[in-house]
Amino acid sequence: MRRLTLIRHGLTDWNASGRFQGHSDVPLNELGRKQARSLARHVSGLEPDAEIHASPLSRAVETAQIAFPGRELKLDDRLRELDFGVFEGKTIEENGLSAEWAPWVADAYAKRAPGGESYSELRTRAAAWLADVIASDTEHAVAVTHSGTIQMLLAEVLGIEHPKWRKRLYLRHTSISRLMFRGDEVLIERVNDTRHLTREGSDPFLD
Repeated sequence: MRRLTLIRHGLTDWNASGRFQGHSDVPLNELGRKQARSLARHVSGLEPDAEIHASPLSRAVETAQIAFPGRELKLDDRLRELDFGVFEGKTIEENGLSAEWAPWVADAYAKRAPGGESYSELRTRAAAWLADVIASDTEHAVAVTHSGTIQMLLAEVLGIEHPKWRKRLYLRHTSISRLMFRGDEVLIERVNDTRHLTREGSDPFLD
């Protein structure tokens, strides 16, 4: 593989209301579909032999179907978002009332969310997917997935071990991040690119 493109899914109602989604299967809302249509126009020139991978959660699948109509999607559970366990469906304020919230937030990289998983576990499964793709014959792999998954994939590729890395990289809905591989070198071409939203009048700050 020479190129890896990582795309976050479009907006959902739970995103808009600040609710943790994780493994909960929440569909795109109308703005999310508009974002995906804007993305489709931006990526319309994608080479026909590029592989399109996606998380099986509907917000990622629908984004991929709109952005890459008629293309085969390779769905992979390893591209799912973090499983937030008991915190899913709730806002930060609501979760803050739980005695389990503060201890988890203090060390979410190593500590599992109650009934869920840790960011280190997410990184391990995302890295396993990445290793399989790198070992394949494809020149360009595209993954439509989730913010936490993209954060962990970027950390893995760039060799970043800092557990607070995810808090330092915000990824907007339908943002594009792209890496190029040259031998043992990894080059960052772009991260969190949302120019397609600005051009189409879909304000990226609404996510």
